[in-house]
Amino acid sequence: MSYDHSLINGGYGPVHEGGGLVETVDDEFDGYDDNDTVSSSAIILLPQTQAATTTTASTQHSSWNYVAEPQLFRGLSNQGATCYMNSLLQSLYMTPEFRHRLYQSETARDHGDTADLETNIPFQLQKLFAHLQLNKDRKAIDTKALTKSFGWNSSDVFQQHDVQELCRVLFDALEESLKGTPTEHLVNDLYQGQLKDYVQCANCGNESSRVDNFLDLSLVIRPFGSSTEMMKSVEEAIEYFLKPEMLSGENQWDCARCGTKQDAIKGLKFSKLPYMLALQLKRFDFDYTTFNRIKLNNQVRFPKYLNMNTYVHDTTQTTTATTTSGGGAVARKMSLERQELNDKHDDTSPRSVDGDSASSSSLSPPTTSPLDDDDDDDTWHAAYNVDAVLEASGPYVYELFSVLIHSGSAMGGHYYAYIKSFEDGQWYNFNDSTVTKITDAEVQTAWGPTSHQPSTYGGYRSSGSTCAYMLMYRLVDRSRNEAAIADSQVPSFLKDLIVSDESKRLEKEKEREEKARLIQLKVFADDAATFKTMHISKLTPLSAVTEKACVLFDHITYDPALVRLRSYSEYTKMPQDTYTGREHCSLMQLQLYAHSSLFLEVRSSIDQPWVEYDGTALQLVVRKYEPLPSPHFTNPPFNLQISDRATVEDLVDVLSAKFELPRAQCRVLHMSANGYWSIQTSILNPADEPEYMQRSLQMDIRLRHGSEVYVEACPSLDTWSDAKDLFETQAHMITIQVKCKDKAMASRVVQSGDGGGTAEDGGGVTWRFVVDRRDALQVLKDKLVAFLDMPPDTFKLCRGSSDKAQELKALDVSFKNLTLMDNSTLFVAPGRPLHVNEFHVQIQWYQPKVQKKEGDDVARQLFLDDLAKAGDMSWLMTLIVSGEMLVDDVRASVAAALASRGIDAPAIRLRDYANKRMNTVLMDGLKLQQASQLTLYENREFVAQILHEPEHLPRDHMLYNISVFDRSTLTFGPSHEIVFGYRHDVTERHWIDVLAAATAAVTGLPEATMQFAKPFQTQEVSVLDVEDFTWTDKDNARRHANPHTLGLYGDRLLVSDRAIPLKELTADERAELSAVLDKATSTNVETLYHSNQPTYGPPAMPGYASSYKYAKPKEAALVIRTKPPPSKNAATTTSVGNGGRDSGGGVPVSPGVHTDDDDDDDDDADSKEFERAGGAVLFDDLH
Repeated sequence: MSYDHSLINGGYGPVHEGGGLVETVDDEFDGYDDNDTVSSSAIILLPQTQAATTTTASTQHSSWNYVAEPQLFRGLSNQGATCYMNSLLQSLYMTPEFRHRLYQSETARDHGDTADLETNIPFQLQKLFAHLQLNKDRKAIDTKALTKSFGWNSSDVFQQHDVQELCRVLFDALEESLKGTPTEHLVNDLYQGQLKDYVQCANCGNESSRVDNFLDLSLVIRPFGSSTEMMKSVEEAIEYFLKPEMLSGENQWDCARCGTKQDAIKGLKFSKLPYMLALQLKRFDFDYTTFNRIKLNNQVRFPKYLNMNTYVHDTTQTTTATTTSGGGAVARKMSLERQELNDKHDDTSPRSVDGDSASSSSLSPPTTSPLDDDDDDDTWHAAYNVDAVLEASGPYVYELFSVLIHSGSAMGGHYYAYIKSFEDGQWYNFNDSTVTKITDAEVQTAWGPTSHQPSTYGGYRSSGSTCAYMLMYRLVDRSRNEAAIADSQVPSFLKDLIVSDESKRLEKEKEREEKARLIQLKVFADDAATFKTMHISKLTPLSAVTEKACVLFDHITYDPALVRLRSYSEYTKMPQDTYTGREHCSLMQLQLYAHSSLFLEVRSSIDQPWVEYDGTALQLVVRKYEPLPSPHFTNPPFNLQISDRATVEDLVDVLSAKFELPRAQCRVLHMSANGYWSIQTSILNPADEPEYMQRSLQMDIRLRHGSEVYVEACPSLDTWSDAKDLFETQAHMITIQVKCKDKAMASRVVQSGDGGGTAEDGGGVTWRFVVDRRDALQVLKDKLVAFLDMPPDTFKLCRGSSDKAQELKALDVSFKNLTLMDNSTLFVAPGRPLHVNEFHVQIQWYQPKVQKKEGDDVARQLFLDDLAKAGDMSWLMTLIVSGEMLVDDVRASVAAALASRGIDAPAIRLRDYANKRMNTVLMDGLKLQQASQLTLYENREFVAQILHEPEHLPRDHMLYNISVFDRSTLTFGPSHEIVFGYRHDVTERHWIDVLAAATAAVTGLPEATMQFAKPFQTQEVSVLDVEDFTWTDKDNARRHANPHTLGLYGDRLLVSDRAIPLKELTADERAELSAVLDKATSTNVETLYHSNQPTYGPPAMPGYASSYKYAKPKEAALVIRTKPPPSKNAATTTSVGNGGRDSGGGVPVSPGVHTDDDDDDDDDADSKEFERAGGAVLFDDLH
């Protein structure tokens, strides 16, 4: 097929060979990949006359028949989050020199098979560029083949990265892939420049330097440590990048010529500028106040023409770039170094470089503007004469041709590019699949707003968050500059490849259109219990569909006189429309779409008339009851149409005639359900009386479409109905699935039971038992006893999930009352079954950690000790108890468990435990339900605590955990557990006196000046919270009859000596203390969140969930996996990413090309980027 791109009509596509116009109506599809489905474009061939008419009409009625302007460039489809890649690829494609040299690469076509080509990055890039250039009828091109050659998978394309990072990694990948080929220096020839990193002695002028290569420059927007100073233009940012600094004081340089350490000037100079100059504006920074990433949206102006002549340091002295022009910022920039030297020897200089000054002092920027006195935007003026600048300044003048823009915040956003076409001189907006023409004024909007605060989260699409992030300039050199790459310059093998791809695309489009016409139908037959599925074109006539449907059923032979297709309702399970006289119509004309249901109806002979469908009639399903054999009903059912106003008498007449029964012996039944548990069978004609026979089927009986009625032949209507008895029995029969996970139990099965066992994936087995839901659960238990051949007291029945099953204790409850329905699941497990009011309880062993002495842990003194920390608890045992069980018996079981572990327990205290808090002490001599204030339930917890000696607590007692608050030092003391009786008739003292005496005995505080406070019980309490608490002294406490007003049982309290003055903190001391508390709190919170499992509880105890904290996934590194050239080992794969060469922050540096004038190069030279680029790189730019 020929491929002529000169025949373009209105941007719609090529002119058809027959003379008609080929129109393509595209949807929003953003591209095409060979491995994907094609674009859903409709191709409409218009006759030549009609095309001509359309063209003429468009000139007369352009408002309604607008012909779009031809699209000069194609977009790139976004695979998910690949907008950053699309903007870079479009910039490279619109670079004529890069595209031309890439086309000249012979690696792709001369080496490797098809599999190798799929991973050949230069070839896939060639192919993508050829598609962008030659496929002029496409709106967007897909990039899946290229990303596949990168070694990316489906998740990689949804990971957004930095466009500068991709640029470096892609260049490295191309360099690696092109090694050993004529075009191996493609990237370096176009993009590589050289920087001279120098240190010059301020005393003797001795200089040590080295030359490093770079592919792009990272320009700082906000200097490190500054919150207000911002770069306002690219020129100002370049000058800041090159600004030298003084090394003085402790940072003096060891000069080899002087033989001593001397003050020195350290800086950067351009040794060689590249043909293509890439500049990154470092808009992403780190806020050390909030510890958040931020984006600097401030305005940074960039020129259309960038004069770099006087920034070049020519070591050969042969460059044509000179400083003879003498004026403006360039001259001032070159004099900064000499100004520093003069200041060093000028006694009246306001600047000091002696050893007592700061470790390193940066040179002050010029007091005047870094730019010339002309307006900033002169280069954008139409009258700007770049040739005059070249003649006056030198050859290093660059023209802007690409602006890569980031819209969004530091947390994410969207990339697109403003690119100038060297073919027509126009600017275009390349936004993924959309390419639109823009003006110079729109390009200047990428400078950013005049004033804007750094954005962290918001402003994804706001104008304030949209600004230039990367700039690409090309050297203005009339001898080297290329304007455009003609189609004829595209290699022939790429042209052939595009033709082949286009042919495959059209073939897939044809297949897609054929596939789009296919619809899936369900075809039911006979009793509609089963169906067949068929895929057929929606343009197929119904008669042909009927013939193909007969093939699906082996027992049905196609005869157009005996079979027909009807629509079918799966809801009512009845056939509907008959399509009589419309058999020639297609499925689409009959409005039968995908997933429609049809019924294949068959009649025995042509003499049997077809029943036409009446949409207004009541549609019923009729079966006849047969005493024998099972299942007692005729099959298939009979479909009956009867008037929607019919009565029971009308129905009986029709059915008696149908089944040839006398009316007095034709009993009609209907089974209805009022909810799941209320399935009822009613006899419509219990007697031949008007009160029954004149009832309306719809209004009185409530029959609906699809209702099933049954006919029973009987001696008379007043006899017993066997059909109703069968219905009621069957209505209450349900199947219970019994699952067993225990292999030993499953192996004891000695008979098949009511249902065969089914093996489960997890290693268990499932049996099925049919029971009457009105029976008690004991019926199933008896069946299992015989089925498993196990005594009833050796296994138990449970419901719920297998790991959190709830035991069914009451066996006298019916299945219905247990809400067990058909196919409900129960579990059988070994173990003694619980009786009613028996429960499993978990016993935790409380082992408080030994508290450190005062002064050992500052953080502990500043925070109040927690009660019953998770680390103080360990699971001891599971015990079966009942409410009637004595506390003494529970204690005896706990003592036995401790003794079995070899633990000596002189005395044991038992306490309630709920919500991670220890509560009431369980008293001896009481039943468990009397001693505990909480209700017993499954897996209820109690705490066992070992005491040194038995305790004898009064019936009415109170327990507090009391800590001392030292008012003089603002610290907390250790916690003490204090138990006391509060009945005045027993102690003969007020409860506060008893509490004070007990507290004084363990703390040493005087009783007279003692005061108490109740802190937060569930929150962390620090010493700064104490001032907000309400303190109660002994006099105020005497007004209350019991201690519950001071605190509840088990609460923690604070006690202090009010006679000691409270320490007053200064503002600085309070700030310092707050910082210490915040740090300690953060550490505690991190420790809490990272504890994935409680340290107490049984090994597989249900009900405990691990603590969870959302952690943002780490950002994936950008990696492109390359294969070496075919001349090397093809099995070797190289990963090029941000950990490789030229992929770090700052200036990308290749292996150093040293031209040192002095061997003693200062180690501090490696930190040049630290000061200028904003300090240590703590994060990669996120986009």
